Amino acid sequence: MIDAKEVAGALYGLWRLVRWDEKALGFFNATEDGFWRSFMAAVFVAPLQATYQVSVYLTMDEPPSACRMAAIESIEYVILWTLYPLVMFYIVKLLDRETEFFGYAVAYNWFQLGVGFVAMPVVILSQLQVLPLAISGFFDSMIFVAYVTYAAFIARAGLKVSIGTGIGIVVIDILLTLMVGQVTLRMLS
Repeated sequence: MIDAKEVAGALYGLWRLVRWDEKALGFFNATEDGFWRSFMAAVFVAPLQATYQVSVYLTMDEPPSACRMAAIESIEYVILWTLYPLVMFYIVKLLDRETEFFGYAVAYNWFQLGVGFVAMPVVILSQLQVLPLAISGFFDSMIFVAYVTYAAFIARAGLKVSIGTGIGIVVIDILLTLMVGQVTLRMLS
């Protein structure tokens, strides 16, 4: 089980990453155990994700049954949190960066916590149409640009690769997310 000291170290590391500090990676538990415990970030973000899914359900013209949607969205959530690290496990072998995998993956998972807590409230308010469309679109664009920028920085620093390779890794992340999202949409219709 993860302890408060490890969470505090990860949050401090996340704060330093936001400040573009490559040394921030030293604050994450870059071990196999730390890798598995970093998935606690998914548990911390889950309530916001569930709130978002409820907001989507409430605004659908013809929603599926609540049980069906909850089951499909729960499976999607688990897949989204596990598919990318699994794919990266093999990509780091191709890049000859196996020794950096745990450090990168742990930082990436905790980064997802930061993304969740910053982006999800905006996305929920947008979905519920509390924010005007223009403001919502602006925030969506800013969140996307910030995500790509920081995720590329983390890939570059964590895997010790070029910025071009870091951007390529982010593109893989985005494409996997879009692919899983499309499958989910088909399952819900």
